This record gives sequence, structure tokens and C-alpha cells, in this order.
Amino acid sequence: MTLSVHWRLDPAAEPRRSEPGAWQRLPALARDRRVSTQNRFDYFLQVAQAAAQTAFDGLFVRHRIEADESRIIAAIIARAVPHIHVVPEFPASVGSAVYAAKQATTFQRAAHDRLGWAIAPDAEPAGREAQADFVSDGDLAQRLDEFLTVARGVHRERPFSFKGSYFEVENGGFDAPLNRASFPRVYLQGSGDAALALSGRHADMHLFAPASTEALAKDIARLNALADGRSVAAGLIQPLLVRDERQTAERDARDRPLAPGTLVASYDEAAEILAGFAAIGITELVLEATPTLEEAYRIGQHLLPRLRALTSAARQAA
Repeated sequence: MTLSVHWRLDPAAEPRRSEPGAWQRLPALARDRRVSTQNRFDYFLQVAQAAAQTAFDGLFVRHRIEADESRIIAAIIARAVPHIHVVPEFPASVGSAVYAAKQATTFQRAAHDRLGWAIAPDAEPAGREAQADFVSDGDLAQRLDEFLTVARGVHRERPFSFKGSYFEVENGGFDAPLNRASFPRVYLQGSGDAALALSGRHADMHLFAPASTEALAKDIARLNALADGRSVAAGLIQPLLVRDERQTAERDARDRPLAPGTLVASYDEAAEILAGFAAIGITELVLEATPTLEEAYRIGQHLLPRLRALTSAARQAA
């Protein structure tokens, strides 16, 4: 099976890059060609173009309450950077499931079916309440279940009716041309049987956190057991710090904070480890590193060719 590889953009990372008013002044003898209309979104486009130019399959856009809205970033990217898939992450607290589904069909029509939906993990109670979300911890899974049930329902059926604790629809559904667009590919996250069972009901792809090959193999088997006959693919979110030599990567790792589970390795070592994940059933990788723009080029130019050579050879051998 083909391995898809996405790059991950964090809108909250490196907050001064391309932000008006935060530019560093150039030396007096240097000519500054930046214009007043240049802003943060030009930087987001640079990252997306770097991902496209180095043959990533798509771009994930993280949900950050303190940063720009992920779905708007994704829409801007999709029209400016053709061919790559764009997957904004957002929480189920965004509002009406019907309106979210309508936004998705409009996006798909504009971008020729290149949209995915990554449902963000729920924040802690204080964080949710700051976003006007007062649903209790124990009810979050049910709300997400209803959100996805309604969103898919109005997309594929007319009339569609549903009555739940959080969403209610009476004789809804989309007419042409909205119902001709494909529903976005749904990515869910989380650990434990409840999260895997929810993915079994609704997800196209379940994204796992960094773990060993052995642990991931067990998680994938559990996901398949809980999918109740549905086909749910397995993916992995993997932070990286990779260089030509392992010693260089380890030296650079000492100079910066690293996300939990960051893989610190040489390009060759990282390619072998990631290919090992593919061998046990991981079909999609979501890679991330900082600084985001520079590392997109580095990983796209040096790691991806090695990884694809290994996975291609494994497919041919199989």
C-alpha cells in the first residue's frame, strides 16, 4: 500500500515570522523589498509551497486558539498551491455540524476534492470554557459522535433527520451541486478503546502519537478489532530532528526544546524507522519540525527520497 506523507504547519509557531510590525530591520545599506501588505499568510503560503516543491502529499494545519483560524488558512493555501491536499485541524465545538458540512462541500468544489478534516483533541476544561465551550469531559465523545453523524448525514442524504443531545436536524440535506462534492477525509486522534471505537465508527484515518513499532502494531490491531467491519487506516504524527549524521542531530537537539516523541536521527536511520512503521500498517505520516519552512525543505529533499526508496523496494519485494 502506498505511504502518504504530509507536512504539519503550526500557525502559532515562530509568531514573529512575516508578522507586520515584527520584522527585523535590515542593515542601512541593504535594500528592503518587503511591502506593507506582506503578512503572516505569505509565510503560510511559503511553507505550503515548500511542501509541494519537495513532494509531500499534503499539508496539515494545526488548530491553535491563539493563532489564525486553521480552516481559513487551509482555504487560502488550497487555491494558491495546487495539487497538495490540505487538512485543517479544528475542534467539534466549532458550531453547527450542518454549516461545517456546507463549508466543506464549498471548499471541495473550489479545491477539487483536496480537503481533509482533522478533529482536534479537546482542550482542558479551562481552555474550553475560554472558547465558550462548557460541555463536560464525560460528554465530549458523544458530541463528536453526533457532530460527525450529522455532518455526514446531511451530505449523503436528503431528507436527513436526526435528534441527539447536541445536534438536531429535521428534513435537512444538500441539493445539487453541493451534494456532488466528496465528503472530506476524516482524521481522528486519541488513545484507549473509546477513542479507537469512535474512529471505528467515523474515521477514515486514525492518527497515533509517536510510539515504538511494537506498541503501534498492537494499537493498529486493536483499531481493526474495534472498527466493526469498517476500513479505518492508521497514521502517525511524528516530530523529527534529522541531519546527515546522527551525531549532528543529537548536537542540535541539545540546543532546542523538542516535542514529546521527537525522532532524533540521521536521514538514513529515520528513513529505516519510518519505513518500519509502514511495514506494520501505517499508511500515512504527518511529519513536523521547527523551523517549519526550512525543515520542510530539508526533510523533503533529504529524508523523503530515502523513505520512498525503501517503501517502494518493500512493495516490489512483497
